[in-house]
Amino acid sequence: MSSSKFSTTLTVSSTLAASIFYLCYNSRKNKRNENLKKYLQGGEDEGLHLDLVIQQSLSDSSDLSYEQSQSLGSGLSASSLPDIQENEPMSSASRPTFLGMTWGVTDDDDLSYRPSTADTNFSRSSFASFFASPSKCIYLDYNGTTPIHPRVVAAMQPFFTVHFGNPSSSHFYGSKPKEAIVAARKSILGLLHPNHLSKIRLQEEQDAIIFLGCGTEADNLAIHAAIQSQVDQNKKHHIVTSNVEHPAIMQYLKALEKRGRISVTYVPVDKEGCVSASDVIDAIRPDETILVTLMLANNESGALQPVKEVAKYCREKSILFHTDAAQAVGKVSIALDETGISDCVDMITIVGHKFGAPKGIACLYVRPHCFSEGQRRELDSSDYMLLGGGQEGGRRAGTENVPYIVALGTAADILTAKTKYRQTRWKKNAQRMESMRNRLLKNLTEALGEDVVKANGPSEPSRRLPNTLSVGIKNIQSGELLREIQTKLACSAGSACHSSGGSLSPVLCAMGVPEEFARGTLRLSVGPDTRQDDVDEASRIIINEVERQLKTKSESEQSQ
Repeated sequence: MSSSKFSTTLTVSSTLAASIFYLCYNSRKNKRNENLKKYLQGGEDEGLHLDLVIQQSLSDSSDLSYEQSQSLGSGLSASSLPDIQENEPMSSASRPTFLGMTWGVTDDDDLSYRPSTADTNFSRSSFASFFASPSKCIYLDYNGTTPIHPRVVAAMQPFFTVHFGNPSSSHFYGSKPKEAIVAARKSILGLLHPNHLSKIRLQEEQDAIIFLGCGTEADNLAIHAAIQSQVDQNKKHHIVTSNVEHPAIMQYLKALEKRGRISVTYVPVDKEGCVSASDVIDAIRPDETILVTLMLANNESGALQPVKEVAKYCREKSILFHTDAAQAVGKVSIALDETGISDCVDMITIVGHKFGAPKGIACLYVRPHCFSEGQRRELDSSDYMLLGGGQEGGRRAGTENVPYIVALGTAADILTAKTKYRQTRWKKNAQRMESMRNRLLKNLTEALGEDVVKANGPSEPSRRLPNTLSVGIKNIQSGELLREIQTKLACSAGSACHSSGGSLSPVLCAMGVPEEFARGTLRLSVGPDTRQDDVDEASRIIINEVERQLKTKSESEQSQ
């Protein structure tokens, strides 16, 4: 064969091989794109699961091109995705898994997201070992944090890979992230205005949401902004709060007190963990008090505070009112009307990881023009805590964390979505959680006795969170109990946000819980997908360990 013919044959063969390789590769990538699109549309009916989509993403050497991704949309939210519905219940064994969590559909049509005991097999062993799922351990610490909802994970994914641009950029790649941030603001406002989010209201409040890094930053910013808005900056201002607030409020106020910037009145709670609205109002000093900050729901006892009543009084007196609603979102209404906390609240803290979004994202709602009323002035960018590039309208400098902002908006959309029976999803979740919480208390009380088991917090359901059970077990050390059961049951002795140590919980002390019950207190918090068999098994684990401790203690006393 002549060299020219050989060269021609080689060229044709190489071209053919390259074409075949390209077709195979392109087919594989298109299949992955189609799988991701189907998953985002809520389709799991043909065995398509999020772990398969991620596995394909890991094994591909390149990601979706921008053009191919257009079918996925610029920003994904639960409201744009149809509900996943199944006629048959899905067992935990048959549910798909991703990152150690079980995703599936419950028997009441809610998309399930719960800690899993199943193994997760990924294409890369190091990735699989890093995300190794826990051995059999029941999760009852939803007040500490929640698993990320699968639709939230799916909505975030394009903003890690395709729409990765800086939202402050004026070019093509900045447009989609910028649109996604605007959409997320609308979704958060949907939580606050579920009944009448008109176009006019949306236009008025489009800048009312400030995206932040965590609930602590939001609480700190609310206090900081209230002080900075005062016309007289030389005056020592007064702030009113309760004595069971989150450390993000308590520690910040104490630091400002120490510097001589403010004086603070800490209104005590009653034995159920609630402050009296009249006590808070009585603590307000005319011409001195500039802010009242009161958490909507306590993270340990679950007690709901009289936010609506106090906020209305503050509005009448032109005093700023802030509430930390971190634990309340998805459990009770935070609507800015009479069905919720009223429209008299000026600032609201919302935290993503408490309702299905990742850790590291939160927001502060600030009522438009609230800083220009009374003896206050509108703030400019120099009055805020983080100064720099002018993001978030100059109120929080730093490039926006777009995937996490998308996550927060999507998690909010999921809560406000309607089920197939036209019930708002968060309300349906709340009913289910209330049932599981009550069953848990019933199991413990019947097995150990009413003289041993004492529920802390309000006994009236309307005055507490539906998912939270703070329960004291007489003459038991909760720290020892938790050490013994920690591989079987995930719960806590108190708030995960407080520093660990051997001292009693400040919240329980403020409530006057007897020491023999306070030292044995567990905080058990169920989630939207906590099952009855989870509750029964968790009860059994606690009961067995309590009985073991009591027996050991009795034998020790007898031997002395």
